[in-house]
Amino acid sequence: MSVKISRVMRRYIHYGPLLASFIIVLVTIMTITCIIVSTPFTSFRLPNGKASWQHHMTMNSFINMTMFLCLAILTSYHFLACMIHGPGFVKSNWKPESKEIEKKLQFCQECESFKCPRSHHCRKCKRCIKKMDHHCPWINACVGHKNHAHFIRFLFYAATGCFYGGTNLAATIVKIVFYGNTNFIIAYYFNSLPKFIILVFACGIAYGVSLAVGFLLIMQIRDLTRNTTSIESWIIRKAEWRHSNLGTKFVYPYNLGSRWTNFTQVVNTTNFAKGDGYTWPLVDGTDQYTFTEEQIQQKLLKRQRMIEHVITQPYNARWFSHLTLSKPILFCVCNGLDEQYLAVEKGDKVLVSRWRKRWLYGCAKRKVKNAAGNIVEKEVGGWFPRICAMETAEQSQKKIA
Repeated sequence: MSVKISRVMRRYIHYGPLLASFIIVLVTIMTITCIIVSTPFTSFRLPNGKASWQHHMTMNSFINMTMFLCLAILTSYHFLACMIHGPGFVKSNWKPESKEIEKKLQFCQECESFKCPRSHHCRKCKRCIKKMDHHCPWINACVGHKNHAHFIRFLFYAATGCFYGGTNLAATIVKIVFYGNTNFIIAYYFNSLPKFIILVFACGIAYGVSLAVGFLLIMQIRDLTRNTTSIESWIIRKAEWRHSNLGTKFVYPYNLGSRWTNFTQVVNTTNFAKGDGYTWPLVDGTDQYTFTEEQIQQKLLKRQRMIEHVITQPYNARWFSHLTLSKPILFCVCNGLDEQYLAVEKGDKVLVSRWRKRWLYGCAKRKVKNAAGNIVEKEVGGWFPRICAMETAEQSQKKIA
């Protein structure tokens, strides 16, 4: 139990969860304040002669407050549940029942074990995740089989709650701007420029989060109705392209036909997705390893298309180190802070699989410690500046040929 609490606390102490918590607290406090000051009041004088007033909670105000508090509590609950339950990790040293099936599965070099169907290795979590959707910086964890249902509910309540709160905040701003002279109670509570700026800032944050989270929720629901994940959607597109070139048709094995049936595999009357994360319901004509075999074929094709580069100047993969190159890369951050970068030395050979304007993504062999503490040679991938490398002579000759 103490180990799990420690893991959750380490997960929480990160810019993503802390920023998300700040937004939840800010919007909640400001919305509750606006609802209270907007209620009717009775003014009276205290014994010392000073004026005062007492708010009266009407039924409309009570319903308004109750609805918003329910949304805020449910948002917080599912937000914390995503981190507490985690995505669901593939068991260490997991392997199938027979040697014959091992040929149909991918082997994770990092975890030194087989990947079960629909699992993927996360470089941030340093584990293989069951039915991984993506690594979410806001919960500082992956969205996977165990917490996907909580994540969908978190998105729904966060988008709804922020929109609801933003509407209350916007109504208060309108009252201050246009009716501040007649409604002196609201004007009294927001009687200074800093308070008004905080109110406007909270309103902007609420609507901005509602828009961004709402868009992500729509994308997630689209994938759920097809019984896919964000990663699998990309694999399906590549599979359809590959099979179209072969003159065959790719059948996605997990699309159960009905959108509602697909949707309820994750979102149902419980807070957890159906299944154990190792075996899945399938369509006719497929088996548990149809999709993993397709992934293996795609990786073989990707391997064939990699282009070897030789490093011409070193890059240590530290923050701002791209500014110290012979031609510094200015105003450019590659894919954000959570991406993995590859340290390279002059003379290293790197197999490049992805290209951007100023960055390359490639794999290089490195000697690292495994779980047992032994030094082994593994392929390590990451982004590095394009200016640091050039294609080898052999690759250039192949292109000419």
